[in-house]
Amino acid sequence: MKGYRKYVLASILILTLVTVGCSAGAVTKSNEAKFFNDTEGIVSQGIIEAKEVSINTKIPGRIAKINIQEGMEVKAEDIVVEIGSDELEAKRGQALALVKAAEASYEAAQGQVKAANAMLNKAQNGARKQEIAQAQAYYDLMVKTYDRVEKLYEKGAVSAQKRDEVKTQLEVAKQKLSMAKEGARSEDISGAQALVAQALAMEQAAKSKLEQAQAGLREVEAYLKDTKIKSPIDGVVTQINADEGELVSTGMPIATITNLKNAWVEVKIKETDLDKIYLGQEVKVKVPAFSKDIYNGEVVRINKKPDFATKRATNDNGDFDIVSYGVKIEVENSENKLRPGMTAFVQFSK
Repeated sequence: MKGYRKYVLASILILTLVTVGCSAGAVTKSNEAKFFNDTEGIVSQGIIEAKEVSINTKIPGRIAKINIQEGMEVKAEDIVVEIGSDELEAKRGQALALVKAAEASYEAAQGQVKAANAMLNKAQNGARKQEIAQAQAYYDLMVKTYDRVEKLYEKGAVSAQKRDEVKTQLEVAKQKLSMAKEGARSEDISGAQALVAQALAMEQAAKSKLEQAQAGLREVEAYLKDTKIKSPIDGVVTQINADEGELVSTGMPIATITNLKNAWVEVKIKETDLDKIYLGQEVKVKVPAFSKDIYNGEVVRINKKPDFATKRATNDNGDFDIVSYGVKIEVENSENKLRPGMTAFVQFSK
């Protein structure tokens, strides 16, 4: 009796599954007929896709402001999210102070180089004409002075000490005139060259410090720029994953922006039907969500590499399996009604 009851229950279960399966098959066939008639051209099914960009941050921190809402249209370069930047602003102030200090040191070093070069030029080129003229005038004056003192000494009007003092002054004037005419000695020139080399080394060191300070400032400013997160594309905000005041880490997805105007669908076409498909071919597209609407599409890519092929079990090619190739169709979506993930039926014209 128990075995009979088990047999009856199993029979009922099998009949139920068969009935449900048949019903499901009838619905699928009805849906296919509802959209396109395959006698008018190849019909294939795919999924609507669109270019999506994930918005994330390079700078970890707290979200200060979210300037977008889901469903909002944005343009490329629009600021969509702002990350708090108090610490970076402080670092920018420090970097600016370092740059100003380095600039002052560099300017001072440049001044030292100019002064050292002036000394070297003077040592190499000798005294100026005015300096030589002054030395000559002083020497002539001391010659006349010495002649007068010598005559007075001979008459006993001037002491020997006085005559010797004037004679010494005459020798000094003579040496100054000689140096003015002949220029500086070699050791003086070598000393001036050493000063120039030292000044140039200090200038180069100051320049390096300035460049380092400027690089540090540029780095901080780049970080500050990254706190203003911009949309890389025109599109519609399809998802927001964070709230204002929330802490976010580098790479964490904050929002998603989708370019709905450039929608496409990729379908699989059997190799036996590829001769009916070509680039630029116009197709018709329908989606269950808007069953009364027909969208225009165009074939923009037919995959050729075997990597894109998927084997399909079929008897159309004898005892061998045939393969199908991906065909990409761009779909006109000017009203932004189509959404990624929607089921799409495509009919290729004969």
